[in-house]
Amino acid sequence: MKTKLILLSLLFVSGSLLAQTDWSKYNFEKEHKRKVSINGGGSKTLKNNKTFINGYAIHQATLMKGSESSATKAVYSKAGLGGIDHNSYQIMVDELYLELVNGLQDAGIHITDGGDVLTSDFASDRKSKEKRGEFIGNVGTETSRDGKKKITDSSILGYRVGAVHEDVSFYPTDKNLYLSTNITTMGNFYQKLVLKENYNLMMVDFYVTFASFDGGRGYKSINLQTNAVMAVSVMIYVITPGGKVEIYYKDMPVWGNADWSLGLEEVKENASTSEWLGLARSGEYYIMADPKKYITEAKSMIRALQNDFIKGIKTEL
Repeated sequence: MKTKLILLSLLFVSGSLLAQTDWSKYNFEKEHKRKVSINGGGSKTLKNNKTFINGYAIHQATLMKGSESSATKAVYSKAGLGGIDHNSYQIMVDELYLELVNGLQDAGIHITDGGDVLTSDFASDRKSKEKRGEFIGNVGTETSRDGKKKITDSSILGYRVGAVHEDVSFYPTDKNLYLSTNITTMGNFYQKLVLKENYNLMMVDFYVTFASFDGGRGYKSINLQTNAVMAVSVMIYVITPGGKVEIYYKDMPVWGNADWSLGLEEVKENASTSEWLGLARSGEYYIMADPKKYITEAKSMIRALQNDFIKGIKTEL
């Protein structure tokens, strides 16, 4: 029988699904099996060489889509995030980046802003031959970019909570970057710079989502519940010329709360999205957020993850 795509039911749960967490006291090492290991000469080069945070971004999901299906029917829910002020989010990103830099320096790592790296012989030559998917330079005030999932993927890559169809990536203001998304040349892009110019590279990415979807099937019905809840995951890579530095959290994402949610609103045909939807670009429904509460929760979670990462580095060094 031909499958039918229909919206059978859309339930929405708003409110505090999980108890409020004091992130300053949260044990990531225990709860998420965080591990930091520095092998070979990695410890020496991490302490003695300059470290360039060549990539730092906070990726905020803006459109998520969940689905549930049977042999003959399918139900889906598409929800955007509304109410978040772009400028306030950027301020959060700038503040968190500065906190990370200061924390790493306090841990004994010599951080460079990357100006010397980008003007090095190898980086300068690479920039003159810049390939597709590579970025070498300063972002200035162009600190955000919109993302959209590929047709062949179920979600934008990187998010440990799936179903992310659109997002906005934020970079610190006036940040020097040395990044590549070109899979075929990525290895040489990073490794040759590290070896030829004797720098450490560090890439930090946080992924923030705002919803989860719970499905269920009865004898004659399919239900799909949309839950407002924040989740954050992190990916950190460190490359040194002297040895391997491994940083990972086995159990991701970290689940936050939902007290920032103001409820679900249906898109109105004549509504001006630029007036009230905030970060969201498209969608059939919007989970409207209290901007102050949303940013406070995201900032607290990311700050705690950064501090835990710094703690792990200190222990290994």
